[in-house]
Amino acid sequence: MFETQGAPAKKARYLIHATGGAPLADFLALADVDPEITVVDVIGPRDQPHTAVVEISPDKARVLELHFRSTGTPSHQLTIEPDQPLSLFDRELPDPI
Repeated sequence: MFETQGAPAKKARYLIHATGGAPLADFLALADVDPEITVVDVIGPRDQPHTAVVEISPDKARVLELHFRSTGTPSHQLTIEPDQPLSLFDRELPDPI
């Protein structure tokens, strides 16, 4: 995806999840001062959230994913994934009625 000069990249929603007790608070402090990151919601106990919903560009998501992989250990890291809408019904199953 290329940006035209002066036009911001289209943002999408991603989930940042703390695994194994990783400090999500450190990421939230960074997000607070990074203009490329918009925190939409924080999930979990108020004093120890485990997931953040953020709006960022796909390029920023790739940068964060590489950073998380290089700085964490498998049992103590942050992960990132696209936020997928939930559906009440599975569209691939035939209608039971």
